[in-house]
Amino acid sequence: PKHNSKTLKLSKYLKSATLLPAPPAKSYWEYKSIPAKVWNMLANDSVGDCTAACVGHMIMMWLAHGGILITPTDAEILAFYSAVTGYNPADPSTDQGAAITDVLAKLQSDGITIGGKVHKILAWAQIDQTNQVEVEQANYIFGGLDIGFNVPQSALDQNQAGQSWDVVANDGGIVGGHSVPIFGYGSHGATCVTWGALQQMSWAFFKAYCDEVYVVITQDWLNQAGSLTPSGFDLAALTADLAAMK
Repeated sequence: PKHNSKTLKLSKYLKSATLLPAPPAKSYWEYKSIPAKVWNMLANDSVGDCTAACVGHMIMMWLAHGGILITPTDAEILAFYSAVTGYNPADPSTDQGAAITDVLAKLQSDGITIGGKVHKILAWAQIDQTNQVEVEQANYIFGGLDIGFNVPQSALDQNQAGQSWDVVANDGGIVGGHSVPIFGYGSHGATCVTWGALQQMSWAFFKAYCDEVYVVITQDWLNQAGSLTPSGFDLAALTADLAAMK
């Protein structure tokens, strides 16, 4: 995780446990709007642009709930990745990945162009990844989460075998970092999108390997899901803080 001074804490805007309803036992935004075969790799099979691909998949999901099904192109995602990191397709050595907070800061300031339209976010807020209730509440209220985690070799093996990510006795060691969007959860774990497909992970896996979680606050979602925002979320305080940061 990379610190950014514009990173807010979601807990500040959750007014009271007595006001904020408990999250539902399960949520599955990913199944309500987008056919499973539409996600696409967004170039993450050849370039280390997972942080940008995550943004592309989140925008897909937000827009789909408003009846607009758009799949970003690899070129659009790579253009955004290049704008954040300086990646040059002609020079593979410039493909060094990106910090999630750098990507979210760029998304807030300049946005990403998809289908000829610039999409920006209002803000992002960090979630305590050790607090499963807060993770579930944020996922349900805002339609998804951007997470960063360490990838053990066992996760690659499980993915190739079509299995859920879970903790094993010998995980083969950490092979790198990864960023994915979580769109759903249930008693057994959460559902993310990675490498062009839906992928399940157990809560044990999430707790063992995830080291940063952000809720992304965007008008693309609020326009569709205003009635889903519980009275316990302090939108006025968030708006005031965003104005102060400007």
